Amino acid sequence: MTSSYTITLPAGAFATDGQASILDAALADGTPVPFSCQRGECGSCRAQVLAGRYERIVPPTERSYVPADDELLMCQCRAASDLTLRFPHWTAPAKAPQPVRASVVSRRPLTTDVTELIIEVPGDASFDYQPGQHIRWLLDDGSHRCFSIASLPTAGGPQRLAFHIRRTPAGTFTNQLLPALTPGDTVTLDGPHGACVWPATHPDGIDHLVLLATGTGFAGVFPILMAALDSRSMQRVTLYWGGRTPEDCYASGLLNALQSKDGVFRWHPVVSGDVSADGIHTRYVQDVAAEAGHDWSRTMVYACGNGAMVRAAQARLREMGLPEGRFQSEAFLPSDSTGPVRASAGQPPHPWERVSERFTLDGILDARRRSMDAVREIAALMTPGITTGEAIALADQHLQRMGASHNWHPTYIRFGPDSQSPAVQPTDRCRTLGENDIFVVDIGPVWDGYEGDYGDTFVTGADADQQRCAQAARDVFQRARLAWLDGLTGQALYDLADVYAHEYGCALVHDIAGHRVSDFPHALYGKHRLANADFIPGDGIWVLEIQVRDLASPIGAFYEDVLLRPITLPPLTA
Repeated sequence: MTSSYTITLPAGAFATDGQASILDAALADGTPVPFSCQRGECGSCRAQVLAGRYERIVPPTERSYVPADDELLMCQCRAASDLTLRFPHWTAPAKAPQPVRASVVSRRPLTTDVTELIIEVPGDASFDYQPGQHIRWLLDDGSHRCFSIASLPTAGGPQRLAFHIRRTPAGTFTNQLLPALTPGDTVTLDGPHGACVWPATHPDGIDHLVLLATGTGFAGVFPILMAALDSRSMQRVTLYWGGRTPEDCYASGLLNALQSKDGVFRWHPVVSGDVSADGIHTRYVQDVAAEAGHDWSRTMVYACGNGAMVRAAQARLREMGLPEGRFQSEAFLPSDSTGPVRASAGQPPHPWERVSERFTLDGILDARRRSMDAVREIAALMTPGITTGEAIALADQHLQRMGASHNWHPTYIRFGPDSQSPAVQPTDRCRTLGENDIFVVDIGPVWDGYEGDYGDTFVTGADADQQRCAQAARDVFQRARLAWLDGLTGQALYDLADVYAHEYGCALVHDIAGHRVSDFPHALYGKHRLANADFIPGDGIWVLEIQVRDLASPIGAFYEDVLLRPITLPPLTA
């Protein structure tokens, strides 16, 4: 008789027959779990074992991810009893939200440009949310607008949701629809969405909270502020709120009252155009916070507002010593940029290009920057005489020191003749790097929940053929990317890349065909290959991989990066 065991996860429980892998049983049940390679190499499906017994299905190999003593790999193990597991590195996405009907309670101006709107969700409609989340306002034309919920959830009964909505000069919603709303009007929304929430799992030793907001980003951090004060878990809570004028800090009266209650909470208005005796000085919330003397080793930061502030704040506070994983953010996007930007204007999203609600292009850009830095630093550690196995171990240690939570694919480093081979083929782990050699570094770390897939080729000497081959992979990538900007499909990109490669005396290796990348893990949305895409790929969610093999010498080269349109960052404003 086949045994039956129960696997209990934070998101729920499911049954397994004890024969299938724990991962296969979870996927068959429709239970959301993290996974990627499904062959025991990436560590994505690792889970901490809280109770129960299990056994490996296949023995580990030299390429296997080594879990901690209290962990298992779900793709490599099956249950031998009831099991209780948890994922310290991953949080299950919420179930798909359903549209909810709500009614308008009130609408009033907070400033000349900001309106407070309060709506009520009936008590018979389930609408549970966490402080810091937002909703999507569904419009009759099929579009939607996202607004932070500026109020705390109540214990039961009807939920009253408050929103702070800034008028935009050309905004149809804020100029036409919002002013026409009156008490009793019915609206449709779905949610909640967003992972920048309280409560969050804070590391031990965190007793300071810093909140950064610009404009109506205050609506996103205010519920977190109130929840933190109610929890009494923080010794100090500090808010830095940026605006163009003092009037933009429209809740100053309330904040002053909170500040006067005890010594825990302090807030600082940061006006971008402060005037002093020697002129106007532009001030930014992240700079004021950085200069305030916070003990960043004991601090958690939440930031909500324009994307430029969020990017600059994360970089500045990391320089000040804020540890990795201590920065939670929600960046405001224009209403026409709520999803991945299409390479072809007006083209609807393709089913292969699904992302989760937490996806932002800013997250991809930050992960990409960190991976590019990591590849450059790892390449500098490669000294002649090191073996491939030693190099991979050294690279993984360096990624951990840089703050990567784990790798979504194993680290690949290939020396000399192995540089011809794609990552899917075995590598000689005893091969040593020569004084006049070529080598590939290909990494796939996960930074703050985003995959940072990047790879490049380097040489240790001055061999002209090696240098030409390494540069060929980069040049083929750049030329293919320009063709994508002109509107080519994924299939056409790889056909063209093959032509380009021969112009450099190389052949394109077709086993490497590009893949999805997004908020981790992209495998939840499908293992689609870019070379098979018969549509124009979207911006920021595909990796273009170029592997070439030299036609005359036993060497090859590799280069990969995210397909991105030219990035023009807006000027930083407080």
